Amino acid sequence: MTLSRFLRRTVFWLAAAALALWSLGPVYWIVVSSISTRIELYTVPYKHWIPQSPTLQNYIDVFTTGPKYRAGGFLPSATLLYSGVRNSVIEALLAAALLSLLASLAGYAFARLNFRGRSFLFFMMLLLVPLPIWVSLIALFQLMSVLGLIDTKLGLVLLFVAYGAPLYVWLMQTYIRATPRDIEEAALIDGASRFRALRTVVLPVALPGLVSVFLVAFLTVWNAFLIPLIFTNSENAQSLTVVLSLFIGQYEVAWEAMSAAAVVTMIPPVVMALFFQRYVVRGLALGAVQ
Repeated sequence: MTLSRFLRRTVFWLAAAALALWSLGPVYWIVVSSISTRIELYTVPYKHWIPQSPTLQNYIDVFTTGPKYRAGGFLPSATLLYSGVRNSVIEALLAAALLSLLASLAGYAFARLNFRGRSFLFFMMLLLVPLPIWVSLIALFQLMSVLGLIDTKLGLVLLFVAYGAPLYVWLMQTYIRATPRDIEEAALIDGASRFRALRTVVLPVALPGLVSVFLVAFLTVWNAFLIPLIFTNSENAQSLTVVLSLFIGQYEVAWEAMSAAAVVTMIPPVVMALFFQRYVVRGLALGAVQ
């Protein structure tokens, strides 16, 4: 091995290690904080990167006790956490499923069908992709109030679908354009309808892209905070991210309790990411080729 090659490999692995440390460092800190005592967390300077007295009491406190009032503020009860998990799962799954369906149908139309105004509609849709949600918050809140959808799961799902549709339609259009036309045209010649060709021919080929869209949409909704914070006001539809924010009191933050709840919050998206990993890698590779 030459010296230049050795240096390149060394620099590469050092950069990879630094990136891994940068990405996994906060996760490690949260996990360690969730099993640390309150005294250890508030020791200055902080030096307990390995807990001296690891405990699961923080998990027991946040998932088995009622609401607590401390000098620093309010700790949510187990009921709020359970409802937050339930609401987040329902809202994320419904929004991801609807976005995947809408993105598949609209993406196929933009990729395969020739209709009047297609380029104009696609261009206008792309203009909405970088539009931040806070630009239209006031108008959306007024509209949701008129429709009676404030503090409802349906209202949140519709907001997530409306806001995420342009991006995911564009992504699915890219994936569908990458699928070969020959097998689709053969199915159409054999008498299959457009919808059947999409369902039986195009989508199976574009499955990595479809799974990537579903997973990214699920993670986006799961991690959303601003929309649930503004459009909900009770445990009827409050997501887990909003419940986690209740650990922040007026004078202090219940880091040990928040960390325990945050670890549980990370489990569903991590499991989904690991389960669909091979589809996501194939989808990203296909997108990179495009």
